[in-house]
Amino acid sequence: MATIQIKNIGPITDTGIIPLTSVMLVIGKQSSGKSTFLKILCFCRWMEKLIMVSDEEAISQYTHNLKFLKSMKQFHRFNDSYFSSASSIRYEGDTITITMENILSDVKILRKPEFETVRYNTKLSFIPSERNLVSVIRNIDQSYRSAESDVLFNYIFEWGEAKDSYTAEHPKRLSFTDNIEYINDGGNDLVRLINENKMIPAYYASSGVQSAMPLDVMADYFTGLVGKNASVSKHDLANTLARYLGKDKELTNEMLKSISNKMKYQSVQLFIEEPEQNLYPDSQRNLTINLVCALKQAMPKGRGDSMLVMTTHSPYILSTLNVLIAEAYAMDEKPKSDKLRNIVNKECLFPLSAYSAYYIQEDGKFADIIDKDITMISGNELDGVSDWVDDKIARINAVLYGED
Repeated sequence: MATIQIKNIGPITDTGIIPLTSVMLVIGKQSSGKSTFLKILCFCRWMEKLIMVSDEEAISQYTHNLKFLKSMKQFHRFNDSYFSSASSIRYEGDTITITMENILSDVKILRKPEFETVRYNTKLSFIPSERNLVSVIRNIDQSYRSAESDVLFNYIFEWGEAKDSYTAEHPKRLSFTDNIEYINDGGNDLVRLINENKMIPAYYASSGVQSAMPLDVMADYFTGLVGKNASVSKHDLANTLARYLGKDKELTNEMLKSISNKMKYQSVQLFIEEPEQNLYPDSQRNLTINLVCALKQAMPKGRGDSMLVMTTHSPYILSTLNVLIAEAYAMDEKPKSDKLRNIVNKECLFPLSAYSAYYIQEDGKFADIIDKDITMISGNELDGVSDWVDDKIARINAVLYGED
């Protein structure tokens, strides 16, 4: 299993060794390091993807002149103050390892022995908390300017790619509401109110629709790419063939399989900041279930290494995942139960081992918050307000109704 450990970067002091599961949740107070973790993990996964689909030069490029760290800071907009001489990253992926011991030395990137036989192509997408920009700013793809390619520039580019598939003839029914479809009308983002047969520009939609619509559309599009041909240039294809043919006179079945894994997306990896933004609790639930279901349905089309990583402040996101975990536990306990089959949606069913959840403590360390005794994510860290409410109400009631 792939793992990552991050030390002394931004608010994070030590994550511990974090196994990468199919569905991961990270919670914590504002400025606790949730986005920092998500961005570093995404960059390491992207680095592995680049090496898996590129030629021999990729490792050399990023292990000289501090390029790994410089590129990560530039793309994810990390300030220099986030890093110190004690900062480190240890990433063990599916096919490579990345070790950054400190910020003054180049990273070490090593291929695993089985690299050539298990390498594959994957689609990654980082969907930031600023995602509603594509809805609230008209023609942002033409107006956004950045001196260098960064996470927002890439997000806007990916939004442009994803939305092209959803026309008036093939709209995207939004999962978080019963009555709205997304339509790309010649580059213009429209939402159609199905019951009223009325279309309005996304610019005038509610804040919840503006925040969740890009996320819903992009997740649907990118999970749908698994098993389909990836965009590979003729140059890259020629280099791949030349590399294999340079070793042997003819292509073996093993080589052909490796080339096929590179030419097609074998998995999808979604990194999502705060999916709950501006959404009513019911809509948060619907969106979360749809994300997990889309991930599950993508897996049989590829190698099955897809993953969904989310950060959140929402007890409703957490509770929804707890229901999915409860379903997984129930099916493990009673796999032949007809009653359970009528309750559990098997299209969204992951094994218990697919779920993980962490809370970033005030000291910057990560705590595993899946309670092994009851097999649920603990919500204590998100529900501190309830204790305050109970205490306040009890004190008020004591004055109103207590004996003098």
